Amino acid sequence: MKTSYGFSRTPNGEAVFAGMSLQKVLEQGKISTPAYIYDLDGIELRVRELKNAFGRAPHLIAYAIKANSAASILKRVKLGGAGIDAVSGGELQLALKVGVEPQKIVLSGVAKQDHEIALAIREGILALQAESKEELRRIAQVAQQLGLVARVSMRINPSVLIDSHEKIATGHDAAKFGIAKRDLAGAYQTLQEQSAHLSLVGISTHVGSMLKEPEPYLKSAKVVCDVAHEALSLGHCLEYVDFGGGFGIDYGEGQAQAPSAFAKAALALLNSQGLAHLKLVVEPGRSIVGPYGVLVSKVIQSKSSGERRWLMLDAGMNDLMRPALYGARHRIEPLSHEPGGDSYRVVGPVCESTDDFGDYPLGAVPKYVAIRDAGAYGFTMANEYNARPLPAEVFVSGGEIVHISHSLGVEAWLNRRLEA
Repeated sequence: MKTSYGFSRTPNGEAVFAGMSLQKVLEQGKISTPAYIYDLDGIELRVRELKNAFGRAPHLIAYAIKANSAASILKRVKLGGAGIDAVSGGELQLALKVGVEPQKIVLSGVAKQDHEIALAIREGILALQAESKEELRRIAQVAQQLGLVARVSMRINPSVLIDSHEKIATGHDAAKFGIAKRDLAGAYQTLQEQSAHLSLVGISTHVGSMLKEPEPYLKSAKVVCDVAHEALSLGHCLEYVDFGGGFGIDYGEGQAQAPSAFAKAALALLNSQGLAHLKLVVEPGRSIVGPYGVLVSKVIQSKSSGERRWLMLDAGMNDLMRPALYGARHRIEPLSHEPGGDSYRVVGPVCESTDDFGDYPLGAVPKYVAIRDAGAYGFTMANEYNARPLPAEVFVSGGEIVHISHSLGVEAWLNRRLEA
């Protein structure tokens, strides 16, 4: 019976994940590496813990599907009581196909196409989150063509710069996201002119990713509250405010506060602002799935060059893009023994200098390694560069493998390229 969640080790140092020996997962499932392995029970528990933090307050956890879109995971997220934050028509369709209620879905994104807008309007989702006054006009045009009224939220750019990597900060003045405060007058004018086709039901924002404490989150949330008061004073019938997501996780360099701490702080702010009657929407992604996924990789060989030791894996930047994109660091540990001792520069097989995971103390050269905290923005960003097939995905629940999505192998890539 499964007794642990996420990554742990036995007393003799063997790597365990979701209650199963990682070595046993590979052998039992006949899994080729590289392979992502997910703890479905841990993911569902994470959703329930966050949901409990809201108590009886009206709320919606809109899981950011871009973090991990596997149907097995989405079903457990739904079972935990969450909805979905989608950023494309494809993600919206996936959410609907796994049974998420339309009223629990929001659609974000700065460049929604007309067919995506039409899909959202027809399905009656909670709201299209408009990111510019120009987009509001486009949504109105599509709604008019359909003979329907579009439920919209205005995503505000709060002009808040967070302490994070520049590529994952989204709420500052130079970002492409959201309606700047100086453009709100034009947005309100569009809403008034198109009142027959647009219904403003929410105010939203998203300040960026990897927030370790609530303070910057609350700073942007206060801007949302200010705009909500303004919208209400203008006669708009708001149903919710959306403070976004971005809750960080511990990648081994310091524990971020739990998502529940953000929820409690957000509720306190909402109460202090006299807006407790509105539903509070949050959009976590990484914090729900990040700690509950690992990427297991085979060690191809080691190499010595002067004083430097290299370790070459069969997993590369095409399987896990975050280190190459953001300089992100994931803990890399042997499956067979505790990390420690001799350090190696761990790299992948891709023909790029950026295919580099960094230095890690691994001791004796292992047969396999686990790249930890890879449940978010791993497989969803993976690609087939260098004719490398997408990795396998393995789903564990109750200490057993419940589903395997095997890699399609290089043959699938080869056939497509021969047909091109």
